Amino acid sequence: MDTRGDDRGASSLRSRIQDLNVWKRGERRAPHKPLLILYAIGKLRQEVRWISFRDVDADLERLLIEFGPSRKRHHPEYPFWRLQNDGIWTVPHDEPLTRSASNTDPLKSELLEHDIHGGFTGPVWTALKENPSRRHGITRLLLSEHFQPSFHRGLLEAVGLSPALSSAPQRPRDPDFRPSVLQAYSRQCAVCGYDLRLGDKPLGLEATHIQWHNHGGPDEVTNGIALCALHHKMLDKGALHVSADLRLVVSEAVCGSGAHLGRLRSRHGERVRGPQRAEYRPDEEVVDWHRNEVFREPARA
Repeated sequence: MDTRGDDRGASSLRSRIQDLNVWKRGERRAPHKPLLILYAIGKLRQEVRWISFRDVDADLERLLIEFGPSRKRHHPEYPFWRLQNDGIWTVPHDEPLTRSASNTDPLKSELLEHDIHGGFTGPVWTALKENPSRRHGITRLLLSEHFQPSFHRGLLEAVGLSPALSSAPQRPRDPDFRPSVLQAYSRQCAVCGYDLRLGDKPLGLEATHIQWHNHGGPDEVTNGIALCALHHKMLDKGALHVSADLRLVVSEAVCGSGAHLGRLRSRHGERVRGPQRAEYRPDEEVVDWHRNEVFREPARA
């Protein structure tokens, strides 16, 4: 059987996913389209192709709040309509839809009032439904390109996909980044001082990118900080931020039991452990990126 046409289709779909026309303004994060695609793949596993915008409005906003950058407002209507321009999504409708005065998109109220549905185009639906390995490959690609590894498991569960897909391949990184960052911070967590080793190998101590690698963060010591696995995840999730003058900033959104929360809150505003040399200190640009694109504002008083 000749599978060359199928292979070309798989390559074309992967290219379209890889080249998504994601909204950009400088280095701001806009994971709207990747989140919508992952959400739709989760629906596909339930044999659901056509998804009501009413459902997308509620569910995608929830995903944007949890896995997107901190914003005052979220707009699920943008990816729902604009993903059509990427050739993988369609929003069929017969009703004339009133358009926004500022762009060609229909008003959100129109999508709701007319109960507009959207879904993958026929070829994309068939390609993903009939070939699980292709579907898994697209899922891993979206995770790798748009989200930190610490997000993957929770995001997959949130859209109804198997957490086993969380082992997404990462972009190649400079092998010197990790040892350089750990050495700069004396092989201990900058927040809590954790420094356990097995022989001479650190246990659960990680070189953390402040500006995410898949969002333009360089593999340089000035974009790194040594953190234990727990504080690494908290930094990635936006629960914590480290300022340019090496002070710990705790999000007001962090909650929990008294003892654990009390210890964390008591550190708010305190200096973390700095690197051995001044030239290793975090660059102000990457610190600003994390504050604007990851940290969950507002900070504690």
